[in-house]
Amino acid sequence: MKRNRKRESLRFGTVTKSLVACICVAVAGLGYVWQKNAIYRLGDEIKRREASLSSAQKRNLILASKLAQLESPVELEVKCQQYSLGLVAPKEGQVLRLPEPGPEWDMQMANAPLPPRTPTRQLAQAKQVSQPGTLVRQ
Repeated sequence: MKRNRKRESLRFGTVTKSLVACICVAVAGLGYVWQKNAIYRLGDEIKRREASLSSAQKRNLILASKLAQLESPVELEVKCQQYSLGLVAPKEGQVLRLPEPGPEWDMQMANAPLPPRTPTRQLAQAKQVSQPGTLVRQ
């Protein structure tokens, strides 16, 4: 005769396996939702930062053009006349042009020893003593 299934109790192993499977599915679902939420938040932050970068680049271009305008010789002359500073451009004989040092100069300076440091007070006293006809207070 067949046994009646209604009277048979659930087995512990079957319940445990089902419970573990449900927990795994729930954890996987929560992880998936959490990851999607993180992707959404990072996407929003990327959009905000791109907008900030774009506005900073526009501001940089505006400031660069303003700086170029303020540094132009014509603008400088106008400002000198406006504030009556009396400044003029130097004559060609007053300009001293120095050659640009090359890589060999950089290597020479990298290997050169540093001069010894002397305190500022000693330098000031040395300058006063070295000038003839000056009185030094002590």
